[in-house]
Amino acid sequence: MERETQYLQKHLLDLSRQAENKNMVTFSNFLNLNEQSILHQMAKDFYNSFVLSGGYNCAERKMAAFVPSALLGNDTYGTPGTIAPDRFPIIAIQVEPSHPKFAESFTHRDVLGAIMGTGLKREMLGDILKQDHAFIVLCAKQMSDYLVENCMKIRHTMVQCKQIPLSDFVYEPTFIEKESVVASLRLDTIIADVCKLPRSAAQKIISEGNAFINSQKILRNDYCCQDGDILSVRHHGKFLLETTNQITKKGRIKYKFKIYS
Repeated sequence: MERETQYLQKHLLDLSRQAENKNMVTFSNFLNLNEQSILHQMAKDFYNSFVLSGGYNCAERKMAAFVPSALLGNDTYGTPGTIAPDRFPIIAIQVEPSHPKFAESFTHRDVLGAIMGTGLKREMLGDILKQDHAFIVLCAKQMSDYLVENCMKIRHTMVQCKQIPLSDFVYEPTFIEKESVVASLRLDTIIADVCKLPRSAAQKIISEGNAFINSQKILRNDYCCQDGDILSVRHHGKFLLETTNQITKKGRIKYKFKIYS
């Protein structure tokens, strides 16, 4: 794992260097939450600014774009943080049954397994989203044609794939909204509450590096969650936290959270 981390750090630093030396925007492959956390930790080592996008708001897997200093402020790229998602080399691919009437139902895991079975590497793929009777796969542009041509079957169901430009792609996540009461907004307390776990199990999740706030790994049990934080807990889900100033008569804190469904 340490070797993989060192390779990623070297690769990201090289992308930043290329962007500055060649005066052009460079892009990483899709990064998972752990890799994004490493990226954030390296921010001071880069030669320029970077922006993250997974092709839509609230994406989990994202590409990093390194923008050279000379391009900041122009009409194409603007200031850091303003690169439009459709300027990233990402294509949305709609995957749906060829004959819906006879199709079996399949899951996110089924779709990912079928695509990986074609030989595509995971870093070429972003999020996989359920939308109506189809799935949307975010894919690196350079591999989108390959995916469309080679993903023909999921489980026993024949499927057809169609590319959708990001400029035409609209996705709004759906949520299950909940309210709760906790003793504090400490991270271990919140994870235990939203995931319905003992506090000791929540602390183990944190110590093992499986808890992320806004794409950054948090290793402190006493991190104080803030209003608007996006909490991702590996193998348990993703949650949008909404804190309030309301206190119960017993001194406990009322808060809301939304579960990404």
